[in-house]
Amino acid sequence: MKHPALLLMWLLTFASLPYSIAVFVVLRLRSMRPVRVDVPVISVGNMVVGGTGKTPIVIYVARRLVKAGHSVAVVSRGYGRSGGGVVLVSRGERPIVAWREAGDEAYLTALLTRGAAVVVAKRRADGIRYAVDRLGAGAIILDDAFQHLQVARDLDVVAVDALHPIGNGMMFPAGTLREHPLGITRAGLIIATRCDSAGGADRVRGTLGALARAVPVVETRMRPAEFWDVATGKALEPGAFMASPLLAVSGIGDPGGFFSMLEGLGFALADRVAFPDHHAYDTQDLAELEERLEAVGARAVLTTEKDAVRLGGWRPAVPVIAVGIDLEVLRGQEFLDDALATVMRF
Repeated sequence: MKHPALLLMWLLTFASLPYSIAVFVVLRLRSMRPVRVDVPVISVGNMVVGGTGKTPIVIYVARRLVKAGHSVAVVSRGYGRSGGGVVLVSRGERPIVAWREAGDEAYLTALLTRGAAVVVAKRRADGIRYAVDRLGAGAIILDDAFQHLQVARDLDVVAVDALHPIGNGMMFPAGTLREHPLGITRAGLIIATRCDSAGGADRVRGTLGALARAVPVVETRMRPAEFWDVATGKALEPGAFMASPLLAVSGIGDPGGFFSMLEGLGFALADRVAFPDHHAYDTQDLAELEERLEAVGARAVLTTEKDAVRLGGWRPAVPVIAVGIDLEVLRGQEFLDDALATVMRF
């Protein structure tokens, strides 16, 4: 075969056609008789497979609602968790189950969102009922639910990577689109991430804006908020290790973005190791990481908070340092505040 890569792309493109038809049918069926609840429901999701900054947006919205005095519960499926049914991850103080029972993102949300309960359930409607009936939640944030139309929502927030608003423009499996870009018409608010790069927000408006002209765009970026030792939980000053050779480890949807951020901050990365999103590290992975540490002479490991959840028991000879990320709104704060005010009436 002279062009195996070309053949593979052709096959993937061909496979994306039945996928796109199936998605269209499923979404139509899901939207026919949605479950409705008596409290405001805010969905946060995305159009593509992979990292768009969705979890930091969930945490940001939850914190704002809690600060305004609302009783909030974040409900998700708990991707990658063991077991099923409804699991209470947090009542708003700290996680009360292990991360494997919650899923890494739900567990991280519980760690970082004091005052908001976190519930995971295979069927989100069951999680919502639990949060409302058992916890007294007055508002629900649905995590990763833009395509989950079985539950009616009052606001759909869509996270969009400003550098690649629609991925490569092709449906899965040839591309990363979960559904046709026309799905953006269901959005009530677009939050564009990685807008610190020049022209990022313009790319969002140039691609999706034409399909949803009335949908406000909030421009944001991710900024490092803190650095902490995974073993002790102690906050660290980055200047103490910035000039040291470091091993960067990431198993998130966009590991390249994490590595680029570290380099942009001036960290001396001796090596970078990327794993698939939600990767569950096993003993072989950790042994290979320790070999890499020794080979490059790294003095510490830098990783994401989501990875820190899954690496919590790892104790190499050097510190494992988690990089805490916060969402920073650059422009359009009034759009976000108005959308939440309309839903919550505050």
